[in-house]
Amino acid sequence: MPSVPAKSLAALNALRCQVFGTTYNPNNVRTGAKYLKKALVGDAMLKYYPPQVKLSSIRAVIPEMPSLMLPEEFQRLKDVDRKRMLGKGPPKKGEGRRATMKGKKK
Repeated sequence: MPSVPAKSLAALNALRCQVFGTTYNPNNVRTGAKYLKKALVGDAMLKYYPPQVKLSSIRAVIPEMPSLMLPEEFQRLKDVDRKRMLGKGPPKKGEGRRATMKGKKK
């Protein structure tokens, strides 16, 4: 059985790619075509997750409602006030540990 020359096989492969609409890649170089053909998922992902409503955006639209506060933030403020009454709250600006250490060096 006679063997077919490589040139004619390459030409046949190029013609086949032209006919079927695929890319001709004789050197088997990575092209990323698999990922370029894949459908994008961004829109589907945005539709899946509902939009998040933030309290700050509500305050920006309705400035008459300053009393809206998250329960966690309200509890945090109560804790800070309680610690401040005991003398264990955060120091005033410029009176922290670094400022006192800087004063001792001199």
